[in-house]
Amino acid sequence: MRDLRVRDLLLGTMNASKSAQLLMKAYNLEQQGKKVMVFKPETDSRDGAFVISRALNDKRPAIVVPKDSDGSIMAENVWIKKPDIILVDELQFFTESQVEKLAEISITFDVDIYAYGLLLSYTGKMFDATKRAIESGFRILTIDMSCDYCQNDATHHLLYVDGKLELDGSGIVVEDEEFKKKNQLYKSVCFSCFQRAIDVAEMEQIESKHKK
Repeated sequence: MRDLRVRDLLLGTMNASKSAQLLMKAYNLEQQGKKVMVFKPETDSRDGAFVISRALNDKRPAIVVPKDSDGSIMAENVWIKKPDIILVDELQFFTESQVEKLAEISITFDVDIYAYGLLLSYTGKMFDATKRAIESGFRILTIDMSCDYCQNDATHHLLYVDGKLELDGSGIVVEDEEFKKKNQLYKSVCFSCFQRAIDVAEMEQIESKHKK
């Protein structure tokens, strides 16, 4: 039997206006008479129970999914409110079991899902949640953005902390209170510019060790 449900995974780099596109999608769907439900992960604690777009200066209430939840809270809300469309913000911060639950909800409750998020962290590795979404039948669509340093399409991220390129870490920093106190700068780059920046930073580390 053909899968009749839409499960789209809209991937873009940092500063690609993903939240703005979610808000515009919600507005357009409601103009068509569709009932929209929005989920966001508790891990993304920046804006509370809202999806906020700085680009549009707009916001929309969202149901916050606790990070220790298996995703049942999403199924319960869908069962009670019966939306036509589900929009998901910051999918990369969901757990794998929550992503699996979203795919199950799409089929069980006969509802389309549009999930917005990142493919890769600043470490160059794929987020587990994004990987699980692809494995769970989400179709990949890209939100195009140019590299900050050249004319290629941006696919990766560089994270500078207090002016120094971050080479290690889990790739998830939104909850780290000490990290929030530091000056953070993200750059959206192509793979070539990503690799060049990594090479320069690693060479600087080696030179620094030899000087000691």
